[in-house]
Amino acid sequence: MINNYSVGGEVEAWCTKCKLLLGHTIVALVNNAPEKVKCNTCNGVHKFRAAQAGKPRAKSTAVRKSKAQGIKHNDYLTRLETYDVSKAQLYNMNGNFRKDALIDHTKFGFGIVLSVIQDKKIEILFKDGAKILIQNLDK
Repeated sequence: MINNYSVGGEVEAWCTKCKLLLGHTIVALVNNAPEKVKCNTCNGVHKFRAAQAGKPRAKSTAVRKSKAQGIKHNDYLTRLETYDVSKAQLYNMNGNFRKDALIDHTKFGFGIVLSVIQDKKIEILFKDGAKILIQNLDK
């Protein structure tokens, strides 16, 4: 079977950042084969890899991980519905945030403060999952 690849076309490839086999956009071709691709998920540009590099990952692990992510995402959406996003505080490392506050982060989007771990650390639930960020940096 002959593959007719073209720059700008779509192809499945191993993403070196996401560590998953995902859809990519072809950026460069060599001898009618993808050479460089751009991940449609994380926008990372890397060499084309048709399959996972290194050890194969157990299929059951991937299923459990995606189910867990789905639960977190549903929890995030359910919690976010109770907030007025127009009143979200902009995240700033020098800011002081309390539990259940809605914040707007420039990279991660809207998030809900799950807990204040220490005076200088907070756990925030974003659509991609929980992250620990700093606060009160200048104090």
